[in-house]
Amino acid sequence: MLRSQLHRRSQGTGAGATHARHQNMVVFSVAGKRLAARTEEIGGVLPWPGATPVPSETPHVTSLVRHEDSCLPVFDLAAKFSRTVREEESLCLIVKHVDGPLAICIDAQVPSLHVVPRSEVQYQSGLDPDIAGSCVAGDEQLPLINLATLGVASPRPA
Repeated sequence: MLRSQLHRRSQGTGAGATHARHQNMVVFSVAGKRLAARTEEIGGVLPWPGATPVPSETPHVTSLVRHEDSCLPVFDLAAKFSRTVREEESLCLIVKHVDGPLAICIDAQVPSLHVVPRSEVQYQSGLDPDIAGSCVAGDEQLPLINLATLGVASPRPA
């Protein structure tokens, strides 16, 4: 369910050399905000199954979705950015998180795959530990989000 924006590589370039010079990224939108993430942090994309609200003290995690034979916590990335996503017109992004898989409600526009030259990826630490830096995918400068550690460094409510 991902649209590919992969460009052909030259036939003379080996896979190892190409991997060293490029980073594979997935570009998606959350309530209109475009973001990029490393492909190895993505577990899949599927139709939004609907969420069940649950009590939680974890910031931005207030519901669960059913996925296969289990339930996944939903990280409300839209709320983190002070936005609102329309669940009836959305997709579910499955994230390979350090604490186990989780779901994120994303916009209905199908995410796209991009091969980004490493020179177009700028890693930097800033005020938001969930943002790793930025990258240029296609013609867009996008925030690069740390999905694998999303919310880990967020302050806990008192």
